[in-house]
Amino acid sequence: MTTKTTKILLERHTAKLSFAVSLIDDYSGDASIGRIDVRLKGRDKKPVKNPSSYYTFLNLPDDTYTVRVRSDHYFDEDSGIIEPAKLDPIEPVVEMILKPKPTYPFPPGATLIRGMVRDSAGKAVSGARVMVREMCVESSTTEKGEFVLYFGSLTEDEIVREDGKMFLKGDNNCKIIHLEAEYSGLTKTTELQVKEGGTTSVIIQW
Repeated sequence: MTTKTTKILLERHTAKLSFAVSLIDDYSGDASIGRIDVRLKGRDKKPVKNPSSYYTFLNLPDDTYTVRVRSDHYFDEDSGIIEPAKLDPIEPVVEMILKPKPTYPFPPGATLIRGMVRDSAGKAVSGARVMVREMCVESSTTEKGEFVLYFGSLTEDEIVREDGKMFLKGDNNCKIIHLEAEYSGLTKTTELQVKEGGTTSVIIQW
């Protein structure tokens, strides 16, 4: 009786990490939430999301890349030009900060300014820059002209107390802040009182 031996050839594939993308929620400082679409701009290549929430790109040719992020809760974001060869070979991580849109599910008790920017005809203004002059807080309007400005944990230097209530601190330690909207070279300033732990609504119109 003749015994036949069958040889099985196993191919070994080695995946090389070109770089990983870490998406940080600008409000919470933690990993981003909700549906996120991450891909390379102009290339048919999608990443693999690992258990640590990093989006990993494997076996990329030696070239330059731009990461494009689209999502439900954040504004669209493109990275700068990424050169994998110039990244840390031990931890080739690219960090991207995502800014929440008005649809973002802010937790109860968040300090927010929600509003809309309109032109002189009452039409929504998309892409306007809105900011609090006294603080490093800014955002942009959506296609519907809506915006949201959000504040994390406020320090004693950032609030003013009055009748047991807390407000964002403006100039000269008063409770009036200045909200500025900029678009096409035009600037509109609105005075506002913002109570800590609540939502303040405003309409800005030229």
